Amino acid sequence: MFRRGRPEPGREGARGAGEARVSAVVPLYNHAAYIAEAIGSALAQGPVLREVVVIDDGSTDGSADVMVGLAARDSRIRFRSQPNRGAHAALNAGIAECTGEFVAILNSDDAWAPGRLDALTLRLEAEPEAALAASGIAFMDAAGGVIANDWYAQALAFHRATPDVATGLVNANFLMTTSNFLFRRGLVEAIGGFAALRYTHDLDFALRALALGHRIALLEAPLLRYRLHGSNTISEDHRRVRAEWAATAAAYLALRWDAPGAPEPDWEAAGPMGAVLARHDLARAVLPCMAYLRRHGGGRLDTAPLLADEGFRARLLDWV
Repeated sequence: MFRRGRPEPGREGARGAGEARVSAVVPLYNHAAYIAEAIGSALAQGPVLREVVVIDDGSTDGSADVMVGLAARDSRIRFRSQPNRGAHAALNAGIAECTGEFVAILNSDDAWAPGRLDALTLRLEAEPEAALAASGIAFMDAAGGVIANDWYAQALAFHRATPDVATGLVNANFLMTTSNFLFRRGLVEAIGGFAALRYTHDLDFALRALALGHRIALLEAPLLRYRLHGSNTISEDHRRVRAEWAATAAAYLALRWDAPGAPEPDWEAAGPMGAVLARHDLARAVLPCMAYLRRHGGGRLDTAPLLADEGFRARLLDWV
């Protein structure tokens, strides 16, 4: 369910994908130092960009003031603030306001390379069975300097050696971030929005798309610049990260393997998936999560009560 292209950097973006086709959604939270660069990289995408919808999720560092100034200088920017509810809520609110044929997400501390939106839009046009496209990633530090990321290199290597894309994603989320997502706007209507997960809402969205029969297309050119700095959520409590990782893997398996009416799974992928769960010591948490989701929600973390069930989530922390 995953096709990988190997174009030269920028080749697919050498011709335009059309005018005003892509809505950019920017969830903003306490990134006053980075938001201008992020917005600049979106506006520089050219005619394919239709609008930039920025939702400030209750920032306290002056981010909203920076955005007011930026929005005053370009009519394509629509900006508003809401009380802090989490990245998933800001994303869902922004997507609901989009009017483009495609939606692309850009987190407020990242940046897009020139031609990214054209390249990914053209890839989805070339693969009508794919609903979501992503690219390779370059990494930068807080000051914007280029840095390496060995974890990402290892994640990509595992993915390339593994036929089943979901197994590769459960092993290590090589898509890395919602900043790497461009998708057909109808995908959210088809599979639901982002679940109330702090760390793995991006992984859950991608796996849910796969479980429900949508393909992912990947360009290998590094068309996203991902910023690593001290306040990245991936640097927080690893036990809580693991708990969400386990719940997300369980949701995929319950939806893909157990949901009533689901197509016959690819049983050849069962062994490698089991090996991944064993390698990361996640099976002890994944199995009860699957049982919970069978009873409540049918595999959908965006609609199941699991994430709001404080008692179950406390046990889940013990299991990981």
